Amino acid sequence: MKRAEKQTTSKGKGLGILFALVAVVALVLGFIFFNPFGKQKSTSTHQETAKSTSGSTSSKQEVKYTPSQEEKDYLANRFAQFTAVNPETIAYVYAPGTELDEPVVQTGDNATYLDKTFDGGYQPYLGTVFMDTDNKKDFSDRLTWLFGHARGSKVADHRMFNDVNFYDNQEYFDQHPYVVIETPERKYYYEAMCLVIVPETTAFYRTSFKDDEDFTTQLKHNYEGARTKNPNIKIKASDKYLVLSTCREEDETIRSNLYLRQIPDSEMKDFLAKHGDQLNYVATRGQ
Repeated sequence: MKRAEKQTTSKGKGLGILFALVAVVALVLGFIFFNPFGKQKSTSTHQETAKSTSGSTSSKQEVKYTPSQEEKDYLANRFAQFTAVNPETIAYVYAPGTELDEPVVQTGDNATYLDKTFDGGYQPYLGTVFMDTDNKKDFSDRLTWLFGHARGSKVADHRMFNDVNFYDNQEYFDQHPYVVIETPERKYYYEAMCLVIVPETTAFYRTSFKDDEDFTTQLKHNYEGARTKNPNIKIKASDKYLVLSTCREEDETIRSNLYLRQIPDSEMKDFLAKHGDQLNYVATRGQ
């Protein structure tokens, strides 16, 4: 009797262990088959969110200014006339409200156009506004240089970059904040950042930089020591800048360098909506 009870108890215990094992297996299988699905769904959702976020950032970065057909026609007509006179024409620069109103050329050196006029003549203290030979003509460099004489007291007219010197007065600086660059493909808009006065031999005449820090350090140094400046400018390595460089009337060994920030394509729509009317070209050259 005791032996039978012992066998029955042993059998019962064996069944209990078996059921327990089955339950454990069921739980393990449930974890394997169901939990990874939940993880995959979560990961997929995370990936989709990241993709969406990345896509939106990329779209913001890839905003590209597209000139209107009217602008394209205007530029095509303008540059057909310019290049017929001088095939080395790459741009046109003007500052609304001033007499700065000049075609821009580029050649293989930074000396030819100091005396060579736009139509091929020879005239000291006139020459032609020219881009540094090491810059890209499409204004895609982070720092682009344009050079031109300051006519002023030396001749009767104020062509070339004479008006750049007027930016040493804060009131004048504030009243003429924008410069427009026309190229055969599109227009670029710039806002005045600061005017610095430096020796002719300054080390700041550079077109390339070893890294972002090198670039912004130079810009910040110039901004901090500027004669006049725009207090709202935030210097960023991602922005592009333009410098209009000319000689000073009081001393031919020093230069006025007007630094300007290019309006990025991502800001163009709002910028033109706000300032478009005051950026239109009004001819003053030769007056």
